[in-house]
Amino acid sequence: MFKHFLYGITASFCILTSAYAETVYVSDIQFVAIREGMSNSTRATERGIKSGTPLTVLERRDSYIKVRTPEGNEGWLPDYFISQDRVSRDQLVYLQQQLTQAKEAEAEAEEALNQRQQTNNELTQSVESLTSQREALEEQLADVSELAQKANAIVSANEESHYQIQSLQQQVDNLQQQNDKLSSSIEQRWFMIGAGTLLLGGILGLVFPLSRKKKVSSSSW
Repeated sequence: MFKHFLYGITASFCILTSAYAETVYVSDIQFVAIREGMSNSTRATERGIKSGTPLTVLERRDSYIKVRTPEGNEGWLPDYFISQDRVSRDQLVYLQQQLTQAKEAEAEAEEALNQRQQTNNELTQSVESLTSQREALEEQLADVSELAQKANAIVSANEESHYQIQSLQQQVDNLQQQNDKLSSSIEQRWFMIGAGTLLLGGILGLVFPLSRKKKVSSSSW
């Protein structure tokens, strides 16, 4: 049980150590090796570590440092093989990479700026086009309003004309009725005149022969 507790403490310490571990770099030496112990006579856990390789510091003791490589191997090596900073060759490569990234970022920013300017120009043209369309629509609206007013005037005139036509039609109908009445009255008068003429003719036709007979008889005396 106590052994398990010690193993737990050791594992926790290793985790905490690795979480806050220091990073160093292999100095300007072509290749180095890390070993199991603080002596060149111990077995090498990894060979051929190139200069500039980042190493995680696990422990420092005397003039040796225990490190972990990017491949996960752990071992000891003299501290004169390492540097706190990147080696000059790697720094040059790093700075070149940073310069390349900066140039690429500048080119991307310039391209984005050109696109933004192009977008702004397109938006300006769109605004000008929309303004022209709005002005044209306003003119069309004014023309439509004028036509609507004229149409309303025409409708009003048509309504007035229709009213006048109805009034004239009523007058014509009244005159027609009066004419019909007058015609009927004239026909009745002519009928009466004709009937009277016939009656008078009949009376004269009766009276005239009688008077003629009286004259003949008187002359015979």
